This record gives sequence, C-alpha cells and structure tokens, in this order.
Amino acid sequence: MSEERGILDTLRRLVDAWNRGDTQAFADVFSPAAEYVTGGGVLVRGREGIAALAEAAERGLRVSVVEGPSVEYTGAAARARFRWVTSGPVGAGRRGAITCTLARHGTRWLIEALHNEELGESRGRPPREAQG
Repeated sequence: MSEERGILDTLRRLVDAWNRGDTQAFADVFSPAAEYVTGGGVLVRGREGIAALAEAAERGLRVSVVEGPSVEYTGAAARARFRWVTSGPVGAGRRGAITCTLARHGTRWLIEALHNEELGESRGRPPREAQG
C-alpha cells in the first residue's frame, strides 16, 4: 500500500466511524497521546478523552467531505486537510475544515493531532482545555 493511500485510508476510517457512531473505531485512528481541538476550541487529550468526546456527540449528525483531502508526507510524518459539511436531523448545515498531523505506527498511520476549524461563530477562538 502506498504511503498516501494509507493516510487516506485513516481519514476515511475517521469519517466513516463518526458517521456510524462507532466511538471505539473513531478513537482507534488516533495515537494514545493524540490531541484533538474541537470546532468550539476545546482541547481534548488522549485516545480515551477523544473516545469520550465521540460518545457525547449528537447521534444522527453525518459528516461529508466536500473538498480534499490534501496530503503532504515525508518519511514517517504527514499532514492532511479536508473541508466538511454536516447533514442530518440535528446540526445540519454546519461546515468547517479539519487539519491532521499523522505519524506512522508500525504499518498504520495514526492521527497525532487534529484541529477541527468550524466556520461560523466559533472560528478564531483559541483552544481551551477540556473539563473533566
């Protein structure tokens, strides 16, 4: 499998797991020490925190990739970006962009850091630490 194909597969699994509401599969594309900045600017640390974030998400919210992903990689590190929109009974019409830093872990690519930039009122807020 080419490097780019492996990276794109990780991003596909991220979106697919979110859309299925599969919390464990969603968290499994992140490294154990990953960081996730939500569209609202909340910083979540670690795979367990990211799993809890996904578990608390509203069900039925579907994400579609509308542009990208673009991928840059060198050796065992990569950066990817794509734009998204939502549909579903709750939260339809939201949009934004995700930027990820990925690293090779054995034969897999895992997300080390994800920044979700939601376009709208939350745009431009600095990250704040998740409470809990």
